[in-house]
Amino acid sequence: MEDWIIDKIAEKNNVPKEDILKEIKKRLERFPSLTEDAILRMLATENGITPIKRDYKAGEINQKIAHVNISAKIKKKFPPRTVTVKGREARVMNFVIEDETGELPVVTWNENYIDKISNVKDGEHISIVNAYAKENSFNNIVELNIGSGAAISVNSNSVTKTESKQKEYKKINQVNDGETAYIKGFITRLFADDIYLVRCNICKKKVTDVCDIHGDKAISKTLKIRGILDDGIKSASITFFDKQADELLKLSEKEDLNEKLNQISFGLFQIDVSARMNKFNDSYAFTAKTVSATSYDL
Repeated sequence: MEDWIIDKIAEKNNVPKEDILKEIKKRLERFPSLTEDAILRMLATENGITPIKRDYKAGEINQKIAHVNISAKIKKKFPPRTVTVKGREARVMNFVIEDETGELPVVTWNENYIDKISNVKDGEHISIVNAYAKENSFNNIVELNIGSGAAISVNSNSVTKTESKQKEYKKINQVNDGETAYIKGFITRLFADDIYLVRCNICKKKVTDVCDIHGDKAISKTLKIRGILDDGIKSASITFFDKQADELLKLSEKEDLNEKLNQISFGLFQIDVSARMNKFNDSYAFTAKTVSATSYDL
């Protein structure tokens, strides 16, 4: 678990750190399918804290961390090599990044990122989003892992996808009130409560089960999924209705809705959306118009 998140929650509630750890333990008993990191991020969003540190330094990565965003320069690359894992051949690449705080070993098994890093020169700067740090079981050294859920940019200006060239994407803080814009971001949490919008189709009122005037003769039930969208600079709430909610979840007949919500939540699920923004005071709230899961460069 990331200590800085625990410290922020404890500071906001003016309680000892130990109280937060106890609460995490209690929720693990209530939600056994979730990990400690997922519970911690749940507590963070409940307390209005975005559980993403956008400016990690190499010298700070000394423990297991689920989501790492970092910018540094490549100090040294090692040629990709082929290894056998569970009877199957796979390519892996190691390299070292550094900043003013120190060095950090990095590993990736992702073919796209291996090819991309192979073309980067030593000394060039890269930005990495949503990598994870863990201890290497062979040498007990903490290293950064770049998986399929991560994103990499070189010199912060490389765009490689044809779709990205055709669409004009904006950051959350660039979207005006009432405007619909294309946004690339991460779903950092989905909320499992109040997932249906129930209305009377005659008087158009929201109802719980039946309409006080028209009974249950014209009740409609629409899937409504709320979550947090983060573009790497700012976070905002976003709601997916009906077809957009179905497209986000892609729920099969065998999958449970709440389990799928948990699966997407807390994993920084990458999406490409067009969404309409409505601003309330200083809060940003989006309604999705289109949505698709994606994997992209920053």
